[in-house]
Amino acid sequence: MGDLLRLAQWGPRQLVNAINMRLSSQGRERLRLDPTAGYAWTRRGFCPRAPIPTVAAAVLADRLGFTVTVEQLWPGHGQMAAGQSAADGLESVTHVDDLVRELSQLAMVSSTPGSPVEDASGADLAAAVLDQLRGVVLTAKNRSGHEYVLAEQVDLIGAHVAALRRLDDRYGGGALSLRYVAAELRNVMDLVQHANYEVATGRRLLTIVADLAQLLGWLHFDSSRYGSAERYLLLSVGVCRTIGASDRAANAIGMLSYVSAFAGHGPQAVRLAEAAADECRDRDPVLRARLLGREATAAAADGDLGRFRRCADQAVELLGRGQSRENLSFLYYFTPQQLAAEAGQGLVVLAERTTAHRTRLLSEGIDLLRGSVADLAVGDAAGNGPVYARSGLLHTTFLARAYLLRGDLGEAVAALRTGTGLLPTVQSPRGRSYLRRLRPVLARRSRSTTVSGFLPEFDAALSRA
Repeated sequence: MGDLLRLAQWGPRQLVNAINMRLSSQGRERLRLDPTAGYAWTRRGFCPRAPIPTVAAAVLADRLGFTVTVEQLWPGHGQMAAGQSAADGLESVTHVDDLVRELSQLAMVSSTPGSPVEDASGADLAAAVLDQLRGVVLTAKNRSGHEYVLAEQVDLIGAHVAALRRLDDRYGGGALSLRYVAAELRNVMDLVQHANYEVATGRRLLTIVADLAQLLGWLHFDSSRYGSAERYLLLSVGVCRTIGASDRAANAIGMLSYVSAFAGHGPQAVRLAEAAADECRDRDPVLRARLLGREATAAAADGDLGRFRRCADQAVELLGRGQSRENLSFLYYFTPQQLAAEAGQGLVVLAERTTAHRTRLLSEGIDLLRGSVADLAVGDAAGNGPVYARSGLLHTTFLARAYLLRGDLGEAVAALRTGTGLLPTVQSPRGRSYLRRLRPVLARRSRSTTVSGFLPEFDAALSRA
């Protein structure tokens, strides 16, 4: 810390004064420090409690004109603690700077294989959504000597985010994608932290931050990093609430419900789906259909067939009414084929949980998945491969599971051939993992000549993945 203070031509008192001024401007006078507090930092290396370290880094960065991290000021204190849950520490988030601080910290550590963020319990996720990340304050930035963000710059960044989403649709959450999108988020947050902007421009920048955090949450889920996925999505919800984007907040909570369903928290996934519907009273039929689709997936994970059918049927009806997605750019992908694939997936999950209606559930699931997979796994007109290859691979594995449960070995092998055909394109660890899980299921049926003849081909495809 001493070197940076000397570079800033400050002493401990000047640093504390700047921190107190920042806290006052944010309406957080209760956190004000004693003027002598900084001497313990420089002489004994004492690290104050959050959020003071991040505020100290921010005011020094403003003074020096380049990014300063908590790790530079207090070595060993700039990383998230090992074993931290995705929902931990959010009760102290009361200002947009807190959200940016948490996202900055997460973006630094979550792209590594040893990410310390553990997945939260379903109850903790629901509590964080319902009780925290509300009332966060957004202000304009007008600091002497700092340039203003231009509208054209925001336009360019927004277009790039849209392209990154479509890249994810095709390839999924591989390690390089995680690193690249995390770097993009850090770049945008640098503008939020260190540039000037009017409230309207700040709102647009934070919309991009929310979208990138949501995308990173999805990428981490696709990489089976549930803890990081949940924390990114929770922080995205907080940013959305800050800018009054209740539609985006509802969508992110719906994604949390989907993640929770796959984590095995069926009842809590249903509660999160209900919270998503409560978050946004927007009557847009496409958004309502999206949230009902999430609730259907949660109901399937909870084993509730009646609720699943009710939500799935309502989602289909509402999506049929939706005409324009002009104000819902984040739902561009939500087509009847995608909704059908998710419903088919839910039916397979329900069939695996029961024997009472298994044959009927499997038949319905196969009918939905067969048609939707055929669309999702088809290449575009330019010959670039399927636009939604990642979704095609994932739902192909559910189709193969359904055929195997029904004993249709030839159809199962045909579905798996479709899936292995997507492997050269799709980097989705989750999709590949689901495909690999079917290997021992096939091996138990190797007396069938259809299966035994396919196994070497299957093994070769998996070895190259």
